[in-house]
Amino acid sequence: MERKLEAKEIIALMKEMVKRALEEMMVEEREEYLKANSGTKGNGYYTRELMTGLIGIEGLRVPRTRDGGFRSVFLPYRKRYTADIEEVIKALFIAGVSQRKLARVLEVIYGRRLSASTIGRMAEVGVEEVERWRGRELEERYAVIFIDATYFSLRRGRIAKEPIYVALGVREDGRKEVLGWWLGGSEGESAGVWGEILQGLKERGVKHVHLFVADGLKGLKEAILRHFPASRYQRCVMHAVRYTLGRVRVRDREGVAIMLRGMYRAGGKEEAREALRRLRERYGRIYPRVVRFWEENFDDLMRFYEFPYEVRRFIYTTNQLERLFKEVKRRLKVMEMLPEEENADKILFLVFYELNERISKKRLPGFELVFSDTFHNHAQEVK
Repeated sequence: MERKLEAKEIIALMKEMVKRALEEMMVEEREEYLKANSGTKGNGYYTRELMTGLIGIEGLRVPRTRDGGFRSVFLPYRKRYTADIEEVIKALFIAGVSQRKLARVLEVIYGRRLSASTIGRMAEVGVEEVERWRGRELEERYAVIFIDATYFSLRRGRIAKEPIYVALGVREDGRKEVLGWWLGGSEGESAGVWGEILQGLKERGVKHVHLFVADGLKGLKEAILRHFPASRYQRCVMHAVRYTLGRVRVRDREGVAIMLRGMYRAGGKEEAREALRRLRERYGRIYPRVVRFWEENFDDLMRFYEFPYEVRRFIYTTNQLERLFKEVKRRLKVMEMLPEEENADKILFLVFYELNERISKKRLPGFELVFSDTFHNHAQEVK
């Protein structure tokens, strides 16, 4: 039985397919150019790199002419990035949905049809491969884990928006890691589902997490502390700011926003508490519920002040995860919806796998210095 391709092999195959097709089309383009410009001739090739939103193509052979006037419509002039080929890559993702549809898309774009066996092998990401990566063993310790959900249309008989639950970890040395994604099955985010996800993280080897950063979903804080009682919880400040500004009149938003910034951009927790007092004095009678919200949630919203200055800007919001969501949605924008769950998981696997490869190569500054000792000392204290 022919083995199924693994993720790295699939991405490599995608690169080679796109590279070969582009080179063939550019040669044909040059022939048309030479017919229309009889005073010049071909002048060999030069090589360049081309970055798409998903893959990087190296050693792309671009034909040239002696008069220097030939420009391929497929390549951005003097740029090493193009989003156009992204459409082709998305079509490859859809291979898990319909081989016939993929063949039609590629034929329209490239003027060529791939063999059924090639398409079949690309479609066979394999449930086993997906689950092996999603169930891989994780680090015992993480400095921070960001958790949140983003919504996308999914077909389950009928089409409806569903939350895609995602956990993003930051290791002690500052390297980020996509810990996983989960389709909950309901049309709304659930603390119960998060509880199951957190239990799953423990089963995959996670023992100590210094800080969880999440929104204010009802029951989520309790679920976190139930599974990781030694951890601390940071409620996302930006979620709270958006919630607040949506509940004050337009003419007051700027003033309220300035006072809120006085809290989350203060020099420390006591200075932030003084900013809260000023918010109460100025707007307590006009917007009592808004002020009460910040008073009741102050400790969770200002938890980041308990950490050294070097890492605070990274941990007071879920922005690290929001950036990841933005990338995922950009890569899936050509799809009006995700297919049934099994094939949706194949598509999400390829997206998250490649994104994880990228983000894991860079380190957030300050983390290694801050958590190399304090993290382990904290773990020892709670034993």
